[in-house]
Amino acid sequence: MVDIVHAALDGGVSLVQFRDKGQYTAVEREEACRILIGLCHDRNVPLIVNDDPQLARRVGADGVHLGREDPSPRIARALLGPDALVGVTVYGKAGEEASAEVAGADYLGIGPFFPSPTKPEEPEMPLHVLDAVVHRAKLPVFAIGGIDATRAAQLARHGVAGVAVVSAIMDAEDPERATQLIRQAFLR
Repeated sequence: MVDIVHAALDGGVSLVQFRDKGQYTAVEREEACRILIGLCHDRNVPLIVNDDPQLARRVGADGVHLGREDPSPRIARALLGPDALVGVTVYGKAGEEASAEVAGADYLGIGPFFPSPTKPEEPEMPLHVLDAVVHRAKLPVFAIGGIDATRAAQLARHGVAGVAVVSAIMDAEDPERATQLIRQAFLR
C-alpha cells in the first residue's frame, strides 16, 4: 500500500484517503495512517480517514470522510476542529447537500455511477442524479465508484470538482501513470 500511495503521489494525486473495511487490526490501522500521513505531508497532500473521526483525531489526520452509517459532520467537526477537512457522501436526494453544508461538511461525494469493485452491492446511479446534485450544491462535488481515466473525463463534463478512485490506482500496473491519466481527464 505504501509503495502504491507513493507512486500515486508522484503521479499528482491531490488527496489520499485511508479506507479500511476490516482488513487491519486497530494497531495496524493507526500505524498505516501514521506512515501515510508522513508520505502525504512530505508532498503537502492531505490525508483523510474514511468513516472514523476518532481514528483521524488519534493519528493527526487532516480530516475524515463520512457516509450514512458514520457519525455526523457536526460530531466530526467537534472532534477534529475547524481546520479539518470533512467530506460527506450524499445519495441524490434534494436537501442532502444543504444539510451537509450546515452540519459542517467541506465537500460532497456521490456515486457510484459505474460498477464498483469496492461497493459491488451499491446500485449505479444515473448521471442525471449527479447533474442535479452538482446544480444544487454550494460545496465541491466529487464523483465516486468505478472510475478510471476514461470515466473521469466523462464525469468532468458533468461539472464535478474531481473524482475519488480506489481500484483504478490501487490495482493499476503503473499507479503513477494511472494517476496522471485521471488528472489529465480534468485538464481537457
